[in-house]
Amino acid sequence: MPVHTIRGGYANTYLLEDGDSLAAVDVGTAVAANSIVQYFNRRSLGTSRLKLVTATHFHVDHVAGISRLVDLFPGVKVYFFKTAGEYLKRRSKLCLIRPSLWLKGLSVFMALDDHIKNTAAALVSDKVGIPLPVLRTWLPSRYHAACTLCEGQPVPHLPHWQLIATPGHTTDSICFYNGQEKALLTGDTILTTSGKCALNSFCCDTAAIQHSFQKLLPLTVANIYPGHGNPLHNIGDLNAIGQ
Repeated sequence: MPVHTIRGGYANTYLLEDGDSLAAVDVGTAVAANSIVQYFNRRSLGTSRLKLVTATHFHVDHVAGISRLVDLFPGVKVYFFKTAGEYLKRRSKLCLIRPSLWLKGLSVFMALDDHIKNTAAALVSDKVGIPLPVLRTWLPSRYHAACTLCEGQPVPHLPHWQLIATPGHTTDSICFYNGQEKALLTGDTILTTSGKCALNSFCCDTAAIQHSFQKLLPLTVANIYPGHGNPLHNIGDLNAIGQ
């Protein structure tokens, strides 16, 4: 049940493999969606194996390529965490992060080698999930999403993966955990942009992300797959993560 890392967007895109099924997580740009097709072709994977696409949270760098992916894989289903449904129905708005944190947050993107290419890719991707005043209400997309994912409930087509609600960076942030593989896909809860694991300080609610981290501590984790930065393997202990 490997985790496949796909490059091509602001955030890391992952394919979670579980038996005959594959799920795409955090398809942040149209280029990331195109890269998934190329990956399938290189590996001679049947396109029918891609069953679902989801995101660790509803931010533009994690969801803006989903429309393109649905165009490329017409049979794929889109699932989000239940809280994202409040955004899509315009019952609530994306949380805003304090301006004092934006400069630090933007430095993460500028440190990435391909940020210029990503910016170009963003121009042909959905303009959705932008956590800025006025823009945070823009929700154009070309797909229907089932906002039914919930902690404690099975994830469709991923019987060996557990969804863990980890609010803090956003109110709808989630992680995916596979106990057999000791693998934790962390979205923007834990990042590795500094070369080591660190709890994200670019948050809507710093107290909430600390609480979320406490939820993760009991897990046996050897492999971290972050939203930004490189995957890290054989990490040993979540207690070593910088906070």
